[in-house]
Amino acid sequence: MLNLDSGSVVYEKNAQEQIYPASLTKVMTCILALENVGDLKNEKTSLKASIQNELYNLRVDTLGGIYMGEEFSIEDLLYAMMLQSANEAAMMVADYVGDGNMDYFCEMMNKKAKEIGAVNTNFSNATGLHDENNYTTAYDIAQIVKYAMENPAFVEIVTTNAYTSQPTAKHSEGISWYASNQMQKSSSEDYFPGLRGVKTGTLSEQNLSNFASTATRDGYTYLLVVLGAPTNDADGLRYKYNLAFKDTGKLYDWAFSTFKVKTLMNIGEEVAEVPVKLSWDVDHIKLLAADKFASLVPNETTADAVVPIPEIPETVDAPITKGQEIGAAKLMLNGEEVGRVRLVAAESVERSSALYYLNKIKQFFNTFLFKFVLTFLIVILVLYIILMIIRNRNMRRYKTRGKRVPRRR
Repeated sequence: MLNLDSGSVVYEKNAQEQIYPASLTKVMTCILALENVGDLKNEKTSLKASIQNELYNLRVDTLGGIYMGEEFSIEDLLYAMMLQSANEAAMMVADYVGDGNMDYFCEMMNKKAKEIGAVNTNFSNATGLHDENNYTTAYDIAQIVKYAMENPAFVEIVTTNAYTSQPTAKHSEGISWYASNQMQKSSSEDYFPGLRGVKTGTLSEQNLSNFASTATRDGYTYLLVVLGAPTNDADGLRYKYNLAFKDTGKLYDWAFSTFKVKTLMNIGEEVAEVPVKLSWDVDHIKLLAADKFASLVPNETTADAVVPIPEIPETVDAPITKGQEIGAAKLMLNGEEVGRVRLVAAESVERSSALYYLNKIKQFFNTFLFKFVLTFLIVILVLYIILMIIRNRNMRRYKTRGKRVPRRR
Protein backbone atom coordinates (compact mmCIF):
# COMPACT_ATOMS: atom_id res chain seq x y z
CA MET A 1 0.00 0.00 0.00
CA LEU A 2 1.39 3.37 -1.09
CA ASN A 3 0.25 6.81 -0.08
CA LEU A 4 0.29 8.61 -3.42
CA ASP A 5 0.43 12.06 -1.80
CA SER A 6 3.80 11.37 -0.19
CA GLY A 7 4.98 8.36 -2.19
CA SER A 8 5.60 6.45 1.04
CA VAL A 9 4.86 2.79 1.70
CA VAL A 10 2.41 2.60 4.61
CA TYR A 11 1.91 -1.17 4.67
CA GLU A 12 3.50 -4.22 3.09
CA LYS A 13 3.43 -7.97 3.53
CA ASN A 14 5.50 -10.32 1.35
CA ALA A 15 5.87 -7.38 -1.04
CA GLN A 16 8.85 -8.94 -2.83
CA GLU A 17 7.47 -12.47 -3.03
CA GLN A 18 7.30 -13.75 -6.61
CA ILE A 19 3.77 -14.49 -7.82
CA TYR A 20 1.84 -14.71 -11.08
CA PRO A 21 0.16 -11.42 -12.01
CA ALA A 22 -2.73 -12.99 -13.97
CA SER A 23 -4.72 -10.27 -15.75
CA LEU A 24 -2.86 -7.48 -13.96
CA THR A 25 -0.45 -8.11 -16.84
CA LYS A 26 -2.91 -6.21 -19.01
CA VAL A 27 -1.99 -2.97 -17.20
CA MET A 28 1.40 -3.07 -18.91
CA THR A 29 -0.21 -3.99 -22.25
CA CYS A 30 -2.44 -0.93 -21.90
CA ILE A 31 0.52 1.33 -21.00
CA LEU A 32 2.40 0.36 -24.15
CA ALA A 33 -0.65 0.90 -26.36
CA LEU A 34 -1.30 4.34 -24.91
CA GLU A 35 2.33 5.34 -25.43
CA ASN A 36 2.82 3.87 -28.90
CA VAL A 37 -0.49 4.34 -30.74
CA GLY A 38 -1.03 7.83 -32.10
CA ASP A 39 -4.78 7.80 -32.75
CA LEU A 40 -6.63 5.39 -30.48
CA LYS A 41 -10.04 6.08 -32.01
CA ASN A 42 -9.09 5.67 -35.67
CA GLU A 43 -6.27 3.13 -35.72
CA LYS A 44 -7.90 -0.28 -36.07
CA THR A 45 -7.07 -3.95 -36.17
CA SER A 46 -8.92 -7.23 -36.44
CA LEU A 47 -8.87 -10.62 -34.76
CA LYS A 48 -6.45 -12.84 -36.70
CA ALA A 49 -6.89 -16.58 -37.10
CA SER A 50 -3.51 -17.13 -35.41
CA ILE A 51 -4.73 -15.38 -32.25
CA GLN A 52 -8.03 -17.26 -32.20
CA ASN A 53 -6.24 -20.58 -32.74
CA GLU A 54 -3.78 -19.89 -29.94
CA LEU A 55 -6.57 -19.12 -27.50
CA TYR A 56 -8.45 -22.22 -28.64
CA ASN A 57 -5.38 -24.40 -28.13
CA LEU A 58 -4.89 -22.94 -24.66
CA ARG A 59 -8.54 -23.73 -23.88
CA VAL A 60 -9.22 -20.36 -22.35
CA ASP A 61 -12.21 -18.05 -22.58
CA THR A 62 -11.71 -15.08 -24.85
CA LEU A 63 -14.16 -13.05 -22.69
CA GLY A 64 -14.63 -10.24 -25.19
CA GLY A 65 -17.09 -11.80 -27.63
CA ILE A 66 -15.02 -10.73 -30.65
CA TYR A 67 -15.28 -12.72 -33.90
CA MET A 68 -12.41 -13.52 -36.22
CA GLY A 69 -11.94 -10.82 -38.85
CA GLU A 70 -14.03 -8.33 -36.89
CA GLU A 71 -12.35 -4.91 -36.83
CA PHE A 72 -12.10 -2.65 -33.77
CA SER A 73 -10.33 0.56 -32.88
CA ILE A 74 -7.44 0.27 -30.43
CA GLU A 75 -9.47 2.36 -28.00
CA ASP A 76 -12.31 -0.19 -28.11
CA LEU A 77 -9.87 -3.01 -27.44
CA LEU A 78 -8.32 -1.24 -24.45
CA TYR A 79 -11.74 -0.94 -22.82
CA ALA A 80 -12.49 -4.59 -23.61
CA MET A 81 -9.31 -5.88 -22.00
CA MET A 82 -9.23 -3.53 -18.99
CA LEU A 83 -12.94 -3.73 -18.08
CA GLN A 84 -13.95 -7.26 -18.98
CA SER A 85 -10.42 -8.67 -19.19
CA ALA A 86 -10.91 -9.80 -22.80
CA ASN A 87 -7.93 -11.97 -23.68
CA GLU A 88 -8.40 -11.75 -27.44
CA ALA A 89 -8.50 -7.94 -27.17
CA ALA A 90 -5.18 -7.90 -25.28
CA MET A 91 -3.57 -10.14 -27.89
CA MET A 92 -4.93 -7.99 -30.72
CA VAL A 93 -3.42 -4.90 -29.09
CA ALA A 94 -0.09 -6.65 -28.55
CA ASP A 95 -0.07 -7.88 -32.15
CA TYR A 96 -0.75 -4.35 -33.43
CA VAL A 97 1.77 -2.53 -31.23
CA GLY A 98 4.39 -5.25 -31.65
CA ASP A 99 4.14 -5.19 -35.47
CA GLY A 100 2.76 -8.73 -35.56
CA ASN A 101 5.50 -10.13 -33.33
CA MET A 102 4.36 -11.20 -29.84
CA ASP A 103 7.93 -11.91 -28.69
CA TYR A 104 8.94 -8.38 -29.62
CA PHE A 105 5.96 -7.00 -27.71
CA CYS A 106 7.03 -8.95 -24.61
CA GLU A 107 10.49 -7.42 -24.98
CA MET A 108 8.82 -4.01 -24.99
CA MET A 109 6.87 -4.95 -21.85
CA ASN A 110 9.98 -6.06 -19.97
CA LYS A 111 12.00 -3.04 -21.05
CA LYS A 112 9.24 -0.73 -19.84
CA ALA A 113 8.95 -2.62 -16.55
CA LYS A 114 12.65 -2.07 -15.86
CA GLU A 115 12.35 1.63 -16.73
CA ILE A 116 9.50 1.98 -14.24
CA GLY A 117 11.47 0.18 -11.53
CA ALA A 118 9.73 -3.19 -11.60
CA VAL A 119 13.04 -5.07 -11.67
CA ASN A 120 11.68 -8.39 -10.33
CA THR A 121 9.05 -8.75 -13.04
CA ASN A 122 9.10 -10.72 -16.27
CA PHE A 123 6.30 -10.78 -18.83
CA SER A 124 5.99 -13.65 -21.30
CA ASN A 125 2.59 -12.72 -22.74
CA ALA A 126 0.24 -9.76 -23.03
CA THR A 127 -2.77 -11.32 -21.30
CA GLY A 128 -1.57 -12.77 -18.01
CA LEU A 129 -2.62 -16.30 -18.98
CA HIS A 130 -0.68 -18.74 -16.83
CA ASP A 131 2.97 -19.15 -17.77
CA GLU A 132 5.90 -20.00 -15.50
CA ASN A 133 7.86 -17.12 -17.02
CA ASN A 134 5.12 -14.56 -16.42
CA TYR A 135 5.78 -13.41 -12.86
CA THR A 136 5.95 -10.29 -10.71
CA THR A 137 5.75 -9.02 -7.11
CA ALA A 138 3.24 -6.87 -5.25
CA TYR A 139 5.85 -4.09 -5.03
CA ASP A 140 6.49 -4.18 -8.78
CA ILE A 141 2.79 -4.10 -9.66
CA ALA A 142 2.41 -1.09 -7.37
CA GLN A 143 5.14 0.73 -9.31
CA ILE A 144 3.55 -0.19 -12.66
CA VAL A 145 0.05 0.88 -11.58
CA LYS A 146 1.38 4.11 -10.05
CA TYR A 147 3.04 4.91 -13.37
CA ALA A 148 -0.08 4.05 -15.35
CA MET A 149 -2.35 6.21 -13.17
CA GLU A 150 -0.28 9.26 -14.12
CA ASN A 151 -1.75 8.95 -17.62
CA PRO A 152 -5.24 10.55 -17.80
CA ALA A 153 -6.25 8.25 -20.67
CA PHE A 154 -5.49 5.19 -18.54
CA VAL A 155 -7.46 6.62 -15.61
CA GLU A 156 -10.44 7.30 -17.90
CA ILE A 157 -10.46 3.67 -19.06
CA VAL A 158 -10.07 1.89 -15.72
CA THR A 159 -12.61 4.05 -13.88
CA THR A 160 -15.33 3.27 -16.44
CA ASN A 161 -17.94 0.70 -15.41
CA ALA A 162 -19.49 0.01 -18.82
CA TYR A 163 -18.43 0.75 -22.39
CA THR A 164 -19.92 0.06 -25.82
CA SER A 165 -17.65 -0.26 -28.84
CA GLN A 166 -18.11 1.32 -32.22
CA PRO A 167 -20.45 -0.67 -34.53
CA THR A 168 -18.81 -3.51 -36.43
CA ALA A 169 -19.79 -5.70 -39.36
CA LYS A 170 -21.10 -8.37 -36.98
CA HIS A 171 -22.25 -6.12 -34.14
CA SER A 172 -24.30 -3.31 -35.63
CA GLU A 173 -24.77 -1.71 -32.23
CA GLY A 174 -21.29 -2.50 -31.00
CA ILE A 175 -20.31 -4.77 -28.12
CA SER A 176 -20.84 -3.72 -24.51
CA TRP A 177 -18.19 -4.61 -21.94
CA TYR A 178 -18.60 -4.34 -18.17
CA ALA A 179 -15.97 -3.81 -15.48
CA SER A 180 -15.07 -6.79 -13.32
CA ASN A 181 -14.10 -4.29 -10.62
CA GLN A 182 -17.17 -4.47 -8.39
CA MET A 183 -15.72 -2.13 -5.77
CA GLN A 184 -16.27 0.94 -7.93
CA LYS A 185 -19.89 0.08 -8.77
CA SER A 186 -22.38 1.77 -6.45
CA SER A 187 -24.93 -0.97 -7.15
CA SER A 188 -22.56 -3.72 -5.92
CA GLU A 189 -22.43 -5.09 -2.37
CA ASP A 190 -18.63 -4.77 -2.69
CA TYR A 191 -18.87 -1.03 -3.43
CA PHE A 192 -16.26 1.12 -1.69
CA PRO A 193 -16.82 4.89 -1.92
CA GLY A 194 -13.83 6.70 -3.37
CA LEU A 195 -12.27 3.64 -5.00
CA ARG A 196 -11.11 4.23 -8.59
CA GLY A 197 -9.83 1.47 -10.90
CA VAL A 198 -7.70 -0.42 -11.57
CA LYS A 199 -7.74 -4.13 -12.50
CA THR A 200 -8.75 -7.56 -11.25
CA GLY A 201 -7.02 -10.84 -12.02
CA THR A 202 -7.73 -14.51 -11.37
CA LEU A 203 -5.26 -17.37 -11.06
CA SER A 204 -7.61 -20.24 -11.86
CA GLU A 205 -4.78 -22.81 -11.70
CA GLN A 206 -4.06 -21.89 -8.06
CA ASN A 207 -7.57 -20.72 -7.07
CA LEU A 208 -6.22 -17.27 -6.24
CA SER A 209 -7.30 -13.75 -7.12
CA ASN A 210 -5.47 -10.44 -7.52
CA PHE A 211 -6.64 -6.87 -7.34
CA ALA A 212 -4.94 -3.49 -7.81
CA SER A 213 -6.80 -0.27 -7.01
CA THR A 214 -6.63 3.32 -5.79
CA ALA A 215 -8.91 5.11 -3.34
CA THR A 216 -9.35 8.72 -2.22
CA ARG A 217 -10.97 10.08 0.94
CA ASP A 218 -10.67 13.43 2.76
CA GLY A 219 -7.92 14.55 0.39
CA TYR A 220 -5.75 11.43 0.85
CA THR A 221 -5.10 8.94 -1.96
CA TYR A 222 -3.75 5.41 -1.60
CA LEU A 223 -2.74 2.72 -4.06
CA LEU A 224 -3.15 -0.90 -2.98
CA VAL A 225 -2.08 -4.18 -4.58
CA VAL A 226 -3.47 -7.44 -3.18
CA LEU A 227 -2.07 -10.62 -4.74
CA GLY A 228 -2.87 -14.25 -4.06
CA ALA A 229 -6.16 -14.00 -2.15
CA PRO A 230 -7.74 -17.48 -2.01
CA THR A 231 -10.93 -18.06 -3.98
CA ASN A 232 -11.70 -21.46 -2.42
CA ASP A 233 -11.78 -22.74 1.17
CA ALA A 234 -9.87 -25.75 2.52
CA ASP A 235 -12.59 -28.09 1.23
CA GLY A 236 -12.31 -26.69 -2.29
CA LEU A 237 -15.60 -24.82 -2.08
CA ARG A 238 -15.66 -21.38 -3.62
CA TYR A 239 -16.01 -18.48 -1.22
CA LYS A 240 -19.18 -16.45 -1.53
CA TYR A 241 -17.17 -13.23 -1.51
CA ASN A 242 -14.07 -12.06 -3.35
CA LEU A 243 -11.51 -11.98 -0.54
CA ALA A 244 -9.23 -9.67 -2.52
CA PHE A 245 -12.06 -7.12 -2.42
CA LYS A 246 -12.66 -7.74 1.29
CA ASP A 247 -8.99 -7.26 2.20
CA THR A 248 -8.83 -4.17 0.01
CA GLY A 249 -11.75 -2.53 1.79
CA LYS A 250 -10.38 -3.33 5.26
CA LEU A 251 -6.91 -2.03 4.44
CA TYR A 252 -8.27 1.22 3.00
CA ASP A 253 -10.48 1.78 6.04
CA TRP A 254 -7.47 1.17 8.29
CA ALA A 255 -5.26 3.59 6.34
CA PHE A 256 -7.83 6.39 6.17
CA SER A 257 -8.52 6.16 9.90
CA THR A 258 -4.89 5.74 10.99
CA PHE A 259 -2.78 8.24 9.08
CA LYS A 260 -2.76 12.00 8.67
CA VAL A 261 -0.32 14.46 7.11
CA LYS A 262 1.20 16.45 9.97
CA THR A 263 3.73 19.26 10.12
CA LEU A 264 6.76 17.88 11.93
CA MET A 265 8.99 20.95 11.59
CA ASN A 266 8.29 24.59 10.81
CA ILE A 267 10.42 27.17 9.05
CA GLY A 268 12.57 29.09 11.56
CA GLU A 269 12.56 26.36 14.18
CA GLU A 270 15.89 26.20 16.06
CA VAL A 271 17.65 22.90 15.39
CA ALA A 272 21.33 23.24 16.33
CA GLU A 273 24.25 25.61 16.84
CA VAL A 274 27.78 25.63 15.46
CA PRO A 275 31.06 27.25 16.70
CA VAL A 276 32.16 30.36 14.79
CA LYS A 277 35.79 31.23 13.99
CA LEU A 278 37.38 34.55 12.91
CA SER A 279 34.99 36.68 14.95
CA TRP A 280 35.75 38.62 18.16
CA ASP A 281 32.08 39.09 19.06
CA VAL A 282 30.39 35.73 18.36
CA ASP A 283 31.67 32.28 19.23
CA HIS A 284 28.52 30.25 18.36
CA ILE A 285 25.62 30.75 15.99
CA LYS A 286 22.16 29.17 15.98
CA LEU A 287 20.98 27.17 12.98
CA LEU A 288 17.32 27.29 11.98
CA ALA A 289 15.16 25.08 9.76
CA ALA A 290 14.93 26.60 6.29
CA ASP A 291 12.01 24.42 5.23
CA LYS A 292 8.65 23.32 6.52
CA PHE A 293 8.44 19.54 6.68
CA ALA A 294 5.18 17.59 6.70
CA SER A 295 4.73 13.85 6.41
CA LEU A 296 2.10 11.15 6.53
CA VAL A 297 2.28 9.72 10.05
CA PRO A 298 0.02 7.87 12.51
CA ASN A 299 -2.61 10.11 14.11
CA GLU A 300 -0.99 10.01 17.55
CA THR A 301 2.38 11.24 16.28
CA THR A 302 3.42 14.71 17.50
CA ALA A 303 6.25 16.98 16.40
CA ASP A 304 8.02 16.20 19.70
CA ALA A 305 8.45 12.60 18.54
CA VAL A 306 10.72 13.72 15.70
CA VAL A 307 14.44 13.77 16.52
CA PRO A 308 16.59 16.02 14.29
CA ILE A 309 20.11 14.76 13.62
CA PRO A 310 22.24 17.72 12.44
CA GLU A 311 24.75 17.18 9.64
CA ILE A 312 26.84 20.32 10.01
CA PRO A 313 30.54 21.28 9.91
CA GLU A 314 32.58 21.30 13.17
CA THR A 315 33.09 25.05 12.80
CA VAL A 316 32.15 27.80 10.37
CA ASP A 317 34.26 30.83 9.48
CA ALA A 318 32.98 34.39 9.59
CA PRO A 319 31.74 36.34 7.72
CA ILE A 320 28.31 34.70 7.87
CA THR A 321 25.14 36.09 6.31
CA LYS A 322 21.76 35.64 7.96
CA GLY A 323 19.92 32.91 6.06
CA GLN A 324 23.15 31.36 4.75
CA GLU A 325 22.76 27.60 4.33
CA ILE A 326 24.97 25.68 6.75
CA GLY A 327 24.35 21.95 6.54
CA ALA A 328 21.13 20.00 7.03
CA ALA A 329 19.29 17.84 9.53
CA LYS A 330 17.89 14.35 9.20
CA LEU A 331 14.49 13.94 10.80
CA MET A 332 14.19 10.64 12.62
CA LEU A 333 10.92 9.06 13.77
CA ASN A 334 11.02 5.78 15.68
CA GLY A 335 14.56 5.20 14.48
CA GLU A 336 13.78 5.75 10.79
CA GLU A 337 14.57 8.74 8.63
CA VAL A 338 11.34 10.39 7.48
CA GLY A 339 12.82 13.46 5.83
CA ARG A 340 15.47 16.18 5.75
CA VAL A 341 15.52 19.96 6.13
CA ARG A 342 18.15 22.52 5.23
CA LEU A 343 19.69 24.55 8.07
CA VAL A 344 20.47 28.26 7.81
CA ALA A 345 22.24 30.85 9.97
CA ALA A 346 20.00 32.72 12.40
CA GLU A 347 22.06 35.95 12.18
CA SER A 348 24.87 37.67 10.35
CA VAL A 349 28.41 37.63 11.80
CA GLU A 350 31.19 40.01 10.77
CA ARG A 351 34.75 38.83 10.30
CA SER A 352 37.64 40.22 12.34
CA SER A 353 40.45 41.32 10.01
CA ALA A 354 43.12 40.71 12.67
CA LEU A 355 41.91 37.17 13.33
CA TYR A 356 41.58 36.57 9.61
CA TYR A 357 45.23 37.44 8.88
CA LEU A 358 46.49 35.63 11.95
CA ASN A 359 44.62 32.59 10.69
CA LYS A 360 46.20 33.01 7.25
CA ILE A 361 49.65 33.08 8.87
CA LYS A 362 48.76 30.01 10.92
CA GLN A 363 47.50 28.25 7.80
CA PHE A 364 50.74 29.13 6.00
CA PHE A 365 52.76 27.61 8.83
CA ASN A 366 50.68 24.44 8.42
CA THR A 367 51.21 24.20 4.67
CA PHE A 368 53.33 21.54 3.07
CA LEU A 369 55.55 24.16 1.42
CA PHE A 370 56.36 25.81 4.73
CA LYS A 371 57.06 22.47 6.39
CA PHE A 372 59.21 21.42 3.45
CA VAL A 373 61.24 24.65 3.49
CA LEU A 374 61.60 24.50 7.28
CA THR A 375 62.74 20.88 7.12
CA PHE A 376 65.16 21.77 4.33
CA LEU A 377 66.64 24.64 6.33
CA ILE A 378 66.98 22.45 9.42
CA VAL A 379 68.79 19.80 7.38
CA ILE A 380 71.08 22.48 5.91
CA LEU A 381 71.74 23.87 9.40
CA VAL A 382 72.52 20.42 10.79
CA LEU A 383 74.85 19.71 7.89
CA TYR A 384 76.48 23.10 8.38
CA ILE A 385 77.00 22.43 12.09
CA ILE A 386 78.45 19.00 11.32
CA LEU A 387 80.71 20.54 8.73
CA MET A 388 81.86 23.21 11.19
CA ILE A 389 82.57 20.59 13.83
CA ILE A 390 84.63 18.57 11.38
CA ARG A 391 86.45 21.70 10.16
CA ASN A 392 87.25 22.87 13.70
CA ARG A 393 88.50 19.42 14.63
CA ASN A 394 90.80 19.34 11.62
CA MET A 395 92.11 22.82 12.42
CA ARG A 396 92.95 21.79 15.97
CA ARG A 397 94.81 18.76 14.69
CA TYR A 398 96.76 20.94 12.26
CA LYS A 399 97.74 23.41 14.99
CA THR A 400 98.78 20.57 17.26
CA ARG A 401 101.16 19.19 14.62
CA GLY A 402 102.70 22.65 14.09
CA LYS A 403 103.69 22.94 17.78
CA ARG A 404 105.52 19.60 18.04
CA VAL A 405 109.30 19.86 19.12
CA PRO A 406 111.81 18.43 16.60
CA ARG A 407 113.62 15.22 17.77
CA ARG A 408 117.39 15.54 18.72
CA ARG A 409 119.96 13.76 16.56
